[in-house]
Amino acid sequence: MEHPRDKELLSWTDEQAAFRVLYDRYWKPLYQKALARLGTDADAQDAVQEVFISCWRNRQTIQTDDSIAPYLFTALKYCIIKMVYRAARKGVILPLSLTGLEQTELSTEELLQHKELQAIIAREVARLPDQMRRIYQLSRTEALSITEIAQQLNLSEQTVKNTLTTALKKLRRQLSASALSLFFLL
Repeated sequence: MEHPRDKELLSWTDEQAAFRVLYDRYWKPLYQKALARLGTDADAQDAVQEVFISCWRNRQTIQTDDSIAPYLFTALKYCIIKMVYRAARKGVILPLSLTGLEQTELSTEELLQHKELQAIIAREVARLPDQMRRIYQLSRTEALSITEIAQQLNLSEQTVKNTLTTALKKLRRQLSASALSLFFLL
């Protein structure tokens, strides 16, 4: 029996069978990639599960010639970035630095993408107003707490929180626009 193409699976009427075929086809390579990046079995499984859920919810709008692999691996990359960001907000640091990424055996393409992302972040941080940029850098680069930043800059803690929140919103907005254009260029 010939194996169905991914594109055909997305339109099968037996959704459960279609999902099972895709899952069996891509679970292991996605899991291995996630495990290499995240380092723990639980995090890797969570990432792959999130990717499959997202894929299945969006199956009607996914554009693919034959293989859905590029879509899945791109979704996994963004899922991992989101997980690293969430963990960092909780104080857990995962290897998102260039040195850390180089030690996690990234492909040349992935290293280039990371360097491009770092350049975009640096450019957008440089565009922030002076005080906002300083607060952002103290928080993210020097890892100072809100209290420490407020004391160092002689500001209220609420002012620091508000300014940092505004800076992060601006950066997210700019980075999502840049990432979207970078995604279409790639």
